Amino acid sequence: MDTGQIVLIVVVAVVVIAAIIIALMMGRKKRAEANRQRALDLREKADQEAVRAHQAKVESAQAEAAAVQAEAEANRLRREAERNSAKAKEAGGRVEEHLRHADKLDPDANTRGNGSSRDADVPDHDARVQNAEHDGNRLTRDRSHREAANDGAGQGNTVRDGSVRDGSVRDGDRNA
Repeated sequence: MDTGQIVLIVVVAVVVIAAIIIALMMGRKKRAEANRQRALDLREKADQEAVRAHQAKVESAQAEAAAVQAEAEANRLRREAERNSAKAKEAGGRVEEHLRHADKLDPDANTRGNGSSRDADVPDHDARVQNAEHDGNRLTRDRSHREAANDGAGQGNTVRDGSVRDGSVRDGDRNA
């Protein structure tokens, strides 16, 4: 091996080593650029996620506010229902009082053909009155016991003014 060959081998080795170093440096640059791009993409995704998270927080706050408002409305409606229930009970009491007063005034309501009091026949006031049966907006009263108190055939359906009670309801009737 002469010196020319040795120099040639050394030069080739240096060129190969330089090529390897250049290739490694270019690979690092490409990886660094790729990492920069991935980091940029991740930051963009993070920004988008932050916007979505903020929107979710806003929607959550709105939903919570709506729930609080619905709860307040439900409480208001509950109080209103309680007031209406109290009014209904009060009105039922007044109806009961009016019906008791009407029974006191009506001579047919206090006695049954034989002169005995209905109170003696029916021990319980609620059974005697049989009213305040609430059906939607309609209060009804069973007065079928009066038919037994009336004398004669066909008079079981007559009212004090002589008209016949046929079960129909007219506009303006008290229980309509």
